[in-house]
This record gives sequence, C-alpha cells and structure tokens, in this order.
Amino acid sequence: METELLENCELRTYKKDDIVLRQNEEADGMYVIKSGNVNVEIDGEHIATLEAGDFFGEMSLMLHEPRNATIKVTSDELSAYYLSKDNFQKIKEEVGEEVIAKILQRIAENCKRP
Repeated sequence: METELLENCELRTYKKDDIVLRQNEEADGMYVIKSGNVNVEIDGEHIATLEAGDFFGEMSLMLHEPRNATIKVTSDELSAYYLSKDNFQKIKEEVGEEVIAKILQRIAENCKRP
C-alpha cells in the first residue's frame, strides 16, 4: 500500500525562500519532505522547523479547512512528495484515514533514514 501511495505522489523541488503553502489558502494537497528544511509560520511568527520525514498540509485536507500556516523553504533546496487533494480523497475512500496516517508515518520514517 505504501508503494501505491507513493505512485500517486509527485516529487517536487523548491529553492531557498520559496513559499510552499500560504496561511489561509485553500488546501490542494499535502507534502512529505524527502530532503531539506522548511519553517512553519503562523501570522508571521516562526512556530517550528520541519525536516526530512516530516509532513505538512494533511490537516487542511482531513478537516476541509484553509491552511493554518505558511511553509517557507529554509534549506538551499527542498525535495518533497506531493499528494494532491484528489488522490488523497481517492485513497482515503479506498482504505480510510487511519490507514493513510499509518502509511504516511512509514514513508516519513523512511525519509529520515540516511
């Protein structure tokens, strides 16, 4: 199932200072970081730094709400798996949210390995 989920993902790259997501935007997908770092900002305030294996954007998809944070690239380059809203919904209907969460956790753990 993990392979099927990855097959529905697109590998995207970003450069330093690129904005991947903007707070209050409508959700179009979610990301799992393969390599690189991003800052999480809420109302312009730095909240956290995410790195390989971390994921973001999933809550907006699950809750059907606008983005609650801005995600900005802080490393020279960011490589992340992108799962579109449509593919997320399709997989969710097939296997359920709990299974997706477990699969995402496994993918995240694999990205953290050197």
